Amino acid sequence: MEERFLTFVAKLFNVDRANVSLDTEYMSLPEWDSLMQLRLVMEVEAEFSCEIPIDEVPNLNTLRKFYEYVE
Repeated sequence: MEERFLTFVAKLFNVDRANVSLDTEYMSLPEWDSLMQLRLVMEVEAEFSCEIPIDEVPNLNTLRKFYEYVE
């Protein structure tokens, strides 16, 4: 599941899969800005049938924190 998640995120960011890991931090990639943060929430929820509470969005500062909702 982890590899599927990271491949999905890399495709969403339009970067090579090797450039993302669960430890990738918010804004560490030029593609991961505030608009992409919101899109990432919506896309992850849709793709992995999970729900991320809106009040948690500011705390999602690594891909690992997103992945916790996927698991």
